[in-house]
Amino acid sequence: MHHAVVQFLDGEEKEGIVSFFNLGKQTFPLEIKTQAGKAEVQTIHFAEVKKILFLKKETSDSPLHTETIDQSIFAGTVAFKLAVEFEDGEVLTGSTLKYNPNDKSFFIIPLNPSDRSERIYINARCVKHVDQKRLLGRVLIDAKMINGEQLQSALERQAEHRNKRLGEILLEKELISKRQLDESLNKQKERTIMLGEILIEAGYISKDQLDKALVLQKENRKKRLGQILVELKYVTPGDICVALASQLGCSWIDLSTVKIREEILGLLPRGVILQYEVIPVEKKNDEILVLASAQPRDPDMRQAVSRETPYKIDFVVAYDGHITAALAKYFTSARKENSPGA
Repeated sequence: MHHAVVQFLDGEEKEGIVSFFNLGKQTFPLEIKTQAGKAEVQTIHFAEVKKILFLKKETSDSPLHTETIDQSIFAGTVAFKLAVEFEDGEVLTGSTLKYNPNDKSFFIIPLNPSDRSERIYINARCVKHVDQKRLLGRVLIDAKMINGEQLQSALERQAEHRNKRLGEILLEKELISKRQLDESLNKQKERTIMLGEILIEAGYISKDQLDKALVLQKENRKKRLGQILVELKYVTPGDICVALASQLGCSWIDLSTVKIREEILGLLPRGVILQYEVIPVEKKNDEILVLASAQPRDPDMRQAVSRETPYKIDFVVAYDGHITAALAKYFTSARKENSPGA
């Protein structure tokens, strides 16, 4: 049994339990809950489906993500990396054990360790274009250094790694000591790696893609590299966030999926929020205010914001495009009030 979200060709979406899933059939059952709270089994036709998200078992109520990009490095070596562009413009990236452009459907495994999906079924009818890149797993199979079963076994181990941090696993297996783990984590925080290098190392982008983005950045210096990579559809905003969070040693948040309560937004003066482009997102234990920023390590911003609130501040990473959208959504009237001539 799998908890899944089914997205249809007409844009409708249904969430429920899939107890039987056979690609050789034309339909599959989806158990959903009605508005009355009763279970109802519906028959879903594969031909009507755009994609199916098979969700992870464990979910968190907190909007903050603590996963790091090192947890996705193995997924970036599985066999093939696919960048899937749908007819409606949506783009998904992930890795897969096998891919044939003649197949009616295929699965991808999200690279981003914070993705809520364990794997994603895609109806090839809805796909406009697929960029395919051969990765380490495929190279090893082709060289007969490993077989498909060994690669599958390694993939299953990676699923465990995504639920636990690598350091925890090494500690449990007594391969390192607690002191060695702490020293390694401290060194990791001190190490400064460029965003592009992090994304290449984790398999999110290629060197050629990075070079193209850097050329475009030189032509438009107002745009950050992450924004350009997203506009080129090489990565998603979530990919940028997990990379930056790994680089800075902090958590991150996907503001596009979070509804922020008005009382939380009111914990920081609007003028400060608009000037420094920070968004209050959560309060912890009545002592700590969590603020989302595209540049959470900016010293001037950190000092200015800290002076305007009695709370301790915990800064987290957010994609700059989502910051801009959140400011427009929650503070449109404040922008007008602060504009010249208002």
